[in-house]
Amino acid sequence: MRLAMFGLFAAAVAGFAVYDNYDKSTNFQRVSAHVSTVTDQCYLEKVERGVLSKTTSTSDMVRCDVAAALTRDHPKWQGFEIKHKIEVQFAYISPVDGATHTSSMRMSAYPNGQPLHMGDVFPVLASKTKADKTRGV
Repeated sequence: MRLAMFGLFAAAVAGFAVYDNYDKSTNFQRVSAHVSTVTDQCYLEKVERGVLSKTTSTSDMVRCDVAAALTRDHPKWQGFEIKHKIEVQFAYISPVDGATHTSSMRMSAYPNGQPLHMGDVFPVLASKTKADKTRGV
């Protein structure tokens, strides 16, 4: 029974991955996006696992340099992980109408681990049918 449930779950995950790749290749086109603003905030998170429970503690949003100082120097926050909430606003040329559109994307880490700055160029997927729809690569 467990093996059958595991197999069903694995098939569902594989099916979703196949559909996601199909959707990206069929309905979206890779374009260059030009960064206009980047907002990087951080929060602190700690997960404690018990025998039958899991407790997650998080802080409010703070500047990332403050989060680093708290985890290093403050006894209450030692042992917490620093998590990012990054919002990138960018402009791109839509394959639908050839016009410039703006969009934004939220992410928990920078693409390729490199911070983005105003004026940088990075790849996004733009919809082939809806001028204002984008998604990550």
